[in-house]
Amino acid sequence: MPEEGLWIENPTTGEPDYVYYNELEQSALTQLIKTVGGFCWLANEFVQISLPSVPFYIKDWLPKHGKAMIYAPAKSGKSYLCLQIARCIGVGESVLGIPTSKGSVLYCQLELGAEVLQGRIKSTGKSYDNVYVGTIFSMKLDTLTGQTKLKEAMVAIKPDVLIIDPMYKVLAGDENETKDMRTLTDFLDSLIEAYGCSILIIHHPGKDIKKGARGAVVLEDWVDSCIEMKKISKPDDALKIRLTPKLLRHAELPPSPVEAVMKGYEFTTTGGAAPTVLEQVEEIMKHSALPIAPKLLFGLGIGSNASVYGALDRLVALGQATKIGRGSYQWNKGKE
Repeated sequence: MPEEGLWIENPTTGEPDYVYYNELEQSALTQLIKTVGGFCWLANEFVQISLPSVPFYIKDWLPKHGKAMIYAPAKSGKSYLCLQIARCIGVGESVLGIPTSKGSVLYCQLELGAEVLQGRIKSTGKSYDNVYVGTIFSMKLDTLTGQTKLKEAMVAIKPDVLIIDPMYKVLAGDENETKDMRTLTDFLDSLIEAYGCSILIIHHPGKDIKKGARGAVVLEDWVDSCIEMKKISKPDDALKIRLTPKLLRHAELPPSPVEAVMKGYEFTTTGGAAPTVLEQVEEIMKHSALPIAPKLLFGLGIGSNASVYGALDRLVALGQATKIGRGSYQWNKGKE
C-alpha cells in the first residue's frame, strides 16, 4: 500500500511529517504502531506489523498461539508420541515427516510417575534440548489452586508450547458438562494470551472412536486442530499407529492419514515415499501470505541448505515462484 503511512514528529523541526509505511524499517514500524483500546489495531496499520512468518509449531497441526488435541484409546502410545513431539519441537526437527518450528516445550504428565517418565526419556537415547517435563497428579485446572500451580511453572519456564497429558486428569469437574469444560478452556486461553504459547491437549475418545473425543463438544469447538490416534498393530507386532486429522482450522485436511511404527521408543512413518524437499518447499510457499526467506526453510529441518536452495531455484525456473528483495521468494498465485 504505497499511499498508506502515518504522521510522526520530525525530531529536527518538531513539526509533524507524513511518512509512508514502505519508507520505514520494520523494527521502527513495529514500535510506532500502537494498539487502540489495549488489543485492537487500525486495520491498515495492522497489516504492516511484522508477525511470525512461520504460523505453526507443527505444520498444519499446532498453530502458534493456538491449540490442538490428539485423542486416542489407552495403551496407544500417546505418552511416547508426546515425548517425541516435545523433543522434535525443542530442536526444530520434523516429527513423523511433518516440519516443526523450534521452541521451548513444557510437558505436563499427570499419569506417569517420575521414575517411569525418566525411564521412557532415557530409553530413546535422545537429547531433549529446550524441553521441560513435570509429573504431578493433583493439578486441577478448573480450580484456583491448580491454576496457580501451573501459572508458577509458566512464569518460571515461559514455554512456547505446553503439552497436557491427559486432559481428564486436570479437571475436577465433569468433562461431559459444558460449564466445567468452559472453565478449563477459558483458563487455557488466558495462558495463551499471557505467555504467547501454544497448547497441545492429549485426550481419550468415547466408546466409539469414530464419534470423536470424549466429553462435552466444547473442547472440540475450542481447538484449532483435532487429530485421531488409533492403534492398528496386532497384539504380537511392534506398536503401529494411525494419525488422522479430523479438523485443521488453518489448513486443508490431508488426503491420507499418517501411519507410524514404534522403533527405538519413538515412532517412524511407514508406507509410501516421504515428501521430497521440493514438494515440502512448494507446499509451504503455497500457504504463505508473505515472502519466504531460505533461512526460514532451513529452520524447519526439511533438508540441507543446498537442497532447499535447489528447490527454490527449481520453482523459480518453473515459473511457480519469484525471487524478490534480498533473497526472499514469493509464490506466484494462480500457479497451483
